[in-house]
Amino acid sequence: MSEISIWGFKVSRSLLSSDEVEYLLQLPTDLPSVKWVWEEMDRVWGAMRLNNKLSLQDQSIGAYYQHPVWIMNGIFTSLDTESFLHRDAIADYLRQIGVNYVADYAGGFGELAIAITRKNPSVDICIVEPYPSKVGLQRLNDFKQISFVSDLKDNEYDAIVAQDILEHVEDPIKLAYEISKAVKVGGKIVFANCFYPVIKCHLPATFHLRCTFKWIMQALGLRYIGRIKGVPQSQVFERVVNQPFDLDKAHRIEAISKWIGPYLNFIRSILSWGKQGLLRLRS
Repeated sequence: MSEISIWGFKVSRSLLSSDEVEYLLQLPTDLPSVKWVWEEMDRVWGAMRLNNKLSLQDQSIGAYYQHPVWIMNGIFTSLDTESFLHRDAIADYLRQIGVNYVADYAGGFGELAIAITRKNPSVDICIVEPYPSKVGLQRLNDFKQISFVSDLKDNEYDAIVAQDILEHVEDPIKLAYEISKAVKVGGKIVFANCFYPVIKCHLPATFHLRCTFKWIMQALGLRYIGRIKGVPQSQVFERVVNQPFDLDKAHRIEAISKWIGPYLNFIRSILSWGKQGLLRLRS
């Protein structure tokens, strides 16, 4: 057979290595739950003996992110209803604010880029992936306005989207700074972070940012706009005219966040539990 079908998502065997084919063929027959996907990603993490509480520099983190579990994750998110609704809401927002050139940072298979294109066929999109997968490249053959690039350029884009990225890196504020430099003055940056321990590749050292990320980005020099309706984890910022970036100040505020962030997270959890309890009592 020239193709394999994973939950109805067809992939040409010619785009996959023998190890990737072997891995994908042993997946469950039916589309699993997101909980199963997270558990599978954690299984691979554990099999590689990775430790999210230690520096990643001397660990095989590159091999982890090249494992076919990420092809599985890409296929799953392309089919998952909640992921689709988030992509659709972000694409709607970008259409509404009127952008011509968008960067999708670490955009994987290009599902978000495709969603943006379908909402606004005239927009140009680059997916920032230094080593795009063959599956991703083939998937975008019919979308000439979408391209893969290896890195961002400064002062280049009307908007940049960075979904589920910062929680994976050891210096998320430095990466947020690099992303922010690439948007034009007046342009928008959409961060959608998950600073929660849902999977082991989310680094615990970033969880203090759950309640404080907005303030650190404002210290960096961005203006906070708000959230995108339907994407609760999103935070939209604008690059301000004549407002220089101050990475040192952002890192100083981050140092404070490392102390107070865990307490703010705890308070938020208590308030959330209380709200849920009241809703149950009223129902």
